[in-house]
Amino acid sequence: MKKIILIVTVLLVTLTLSACSSNNDLASVGLEGMSGKEILMGVADGSIEVEGFGLSVYDDELVVILDDTRISVDMPEDEFYLSVAPFIDTTHECAFHSATGCRGEMKQEEFHVEFIDLDGNIIVSESMMSMSNGFIDLWLPRDLEGTLTITQGDLTAVKLISTEAGEPTCETTMQLT
Repeated sequence: MKKIILIVTVLLVTLTLSACSSNNDLASVGLEGMSGKEILMGVADGSIEVEGFGLSVYDDELVVILDDTRISVDMPEDEFYLSVAPFIDTTHECAFHSATGCRGEMKQEEFHVEFIDLDGNIIVSESMMSMSNGFIDLWLPRDLEGTLTITQGDLTAVKLISTEAGEPTCETTMQLT
């Protein structure tokens, strides 16, 4: 019985120290206490400077990379993050977005973005500006399939998109033609 109590105590202390270490690491780059969505929106609007860390986006977690340390921050349960880089000539392969590394061709340009689910419901229909990295960030409802249409002038790209668990968070195959 004493061995079990000792093992449980050691395990609890280890988990507590590990959690404190993660919070201290996040604090060192100004991200302590922030949700995955808050971090990504801060990077997108420029209120968070991306120096000293990397960000990899998965459907259920945002991984903050600090040197050799990887810290998982939860993503919203009801929203799916998709970062889209429309292009004309140049793109790159990408499945899970690197919010601090991926670069698209069409930076700070205006597009009309529309996402309509398979039942015909308009989820998004608005003009959006791509960011300085050439991407457009979308927050879509989870567990949907629909058509994403991106238009700029006479050029259009259309793609069937899923926001199910495990789906890519980076879309770089939408060539405007």
